[in-house]
Amino acid sequence: FSLLEDSQDNLAWAVFGEIAYDITDKLEGSFSLRYDLDDRENTTETKPLYDPTGLDLVPGTKRSEDWDDLQPKVTLRYQPTEDTTIYGGYSRGFRSGGFNQSGVGEAVPNPGVQDLFDEQTADTYEVGIKSIFWDGRANAALSVFYTDFDGAYFFFFDPGTSTQNLGNIDNTEYVGLEFEGSASLTDSFSVNVGLGVTDSEIKDSATPSDEGNNAPFVSDYTLNVGGLYRTPLDFLGGTEFVARVDWQRIGETWWDPANISSRDDIDIIDIRVGLEAEENWAVTFWVKNADDEEYNAEFSPGPFPGANFLFPGEPRRWGVDFTKWF
Repeated sequence: FSLLEDSQDNLAWAVFGEIAYDITDKLEGSFSLRYDLDDRENTTETKPLYDPTGLDLVPGTKRSEDWDDLQPKVTLRYQPTEDTTIYGGYSRGFRSGGFNQSGVGEAVPNPGVQDLFDEQTADTYEVGIKSIFWDGRANAALSVFYTDFDGAYFFFFDPGTSTQNLGNIDNTEYVGLEFEGSASLTDSFSVNVGLGVTDSEIKDSATPSDEGNNAPFVSDYTLNVGGLYRTPLDFLGGTEFVARVDWQRIGETWWDPANISSRDDIDIIDIRVGLEAEENWAVTFWVKNADDEEYNAEFSPGPFPGANFLFPGEPRRWGVDFTKWF
């Protein structure tokens, strides 16, 4: 009874260059520059008979737009010892915009949603340290960052026009830290851990009441812990038993700029158990989301209660992989 249909013709190209210079034996500086241009054209294909939007879409209507940006990156790396590196730098990231359904800028009750969703640009400043220790059996890395983000995306489902749209947040700031480390506790058993913490804040928005809120789709924190056990099975002649367990906790995640809805902390456990042979083959039994955690992978609040759009996360699933290397 209804069908929204568009076609697109897109051309994207980029050029990239980098130079690095050893300022001293222990200090290196590098500079890179990338230029992107994305040229897009959207053609409306929706037939009037099946148009559910009430926007009087005209088949064959074309919209065209191009997005481009220069993306510099500057990094300094200092290596006081053979096993330690300290670094700092600035970089710019870019992602081009695109097209929402024709006419939604007028019909959708959200000032951040227009017929076009604009480009995203992120300026990031980061400092960190990486080190290897315990005679090479362990390594760790710690970094802190600040990102000034223009045009961050958010999703908005509008039941009136039956459209799922992307909108832009004018400006958002992120401050955070990341830690990761791994260690071989024995010849057979190793562990790894990773922690990311992010504090986000909407600084400027087409909806002023959103300012000061958390950015959508940014988790307060993520924690990853894993363990790997590997041991030879002499009775199988050169075959190793391998088992790995990974646990991931994802902190509270807001879905929308208005901070109307959020997802509580979730825990995901993945397990892999198998055999690896010197003859270049392996067979592995795996389980993802082993505890069958129920959660939403995506949630887009609509303009009124009940007018929501969601995707549930994948439930427990399992399988067996056979691999042969030639």
